[in-house]
Amino acid sequence: MTLAALPPSPDNCCAIVVSYHPDTGFLERLDRIGQQFKCVVIIDNASTLEVQNQLQAYCVSKSLTNISLIQNPHNLGIASALNQGIDYALKHDFEWLITFDQDSVIEADLLAELIRLYALASDKPVLLGCNYFHSALNRAAIAPRDANTLVERTTLISSGTLIRSDLFKQVGKFRADYFIDSVDHEFSLRVRQHGFTLWSSTRVLMRHSIGNHSTSNRLKPFRIPQHSALRKYYITRNALVTAAHYARQEPLWAFKQLARLTIEFIAIILYEPAKLQKIAAMGLGISHAITGRMGELTSPQWVTTST
Repeated sequence: MTLAALPPSPDNCCAIVVSYHPDTGFLERLDRIGQQFKCVVIIDNASTLEVQNQLQAYCVSKSLTNISLIQNPHNLGIASALNQGIDYALKHDFEWLITFDQDSVIEADLLAELIRLYALASDKPVLLGCNYFHSALNRAAIAPRDANTLVERTTLISSGTLIRSDLFKQVGKFRADYFIDSVDHEFSLRVRQHGFTLWSSTRVLMRHSIGNHSTSNRLKPFRIPQHSALRKYYITRNALVTAAHYARQEPLWAFKQLARLTIEFIAIILYEPAKLQKIAAMGLGISHAITGRMGELTSPQWVTTST
């Protein structure tokens, strides 16, 4: 399965950045992106009024660099926000787009390197991710190899992944009913289901952190991701829904998701705070995965934040 090979370039690639209560270093990270991409779209998911004003002022000051801001009146979730950026890129006829999380710190030559690797690839990829340094784990996500090497991946994280725009017309956009968590995994598996191969650079082109990690006194050799009860709900529900849907196609990946959830449950019991809330959240996530209840969760009392 192939799509017409139009090579990515600085002129035909749109950068999409989703923000939600970003920290004070966000504008500096945006500057790094704006220096490489002629089009940058920020989708803000109802951050504080102070942050919204800062983003508006930033975009006015950077008006010559073709930066746009979409401000949502309430948090629509990461998937819907990404889809808004995709719609913008398609409307403005960009042949490629790349998405970034608000905490991603990119190297000065990220785009140039992805363009170079695309040109070297014999089978032109429609998705091209980049290796990243996992800040919380203090290591690269992929063991670095020769700079010209591309490695096949089962899934790619959304941040730092270059995507051919035509792909969305063929496989669909991100699943908005996931709201947050497993959004990029599900999309990756769906792309593979349509016959495409996912590739990534092995050179580290970005610093990124997935979740908050801390070392347990009981499990000192391990660094375990810690999330709020609400995030535990989404992680559990969406991982189970994705694993069930793609189990026949990707049995090893699905098994790993079940193992990961089991380890997270054990970690909660052993040392994480707010044990009862997080156990209840995971239980609710299992229940909703079985019954097919998707979308945003707003009713339980422990729902206070999605970070």
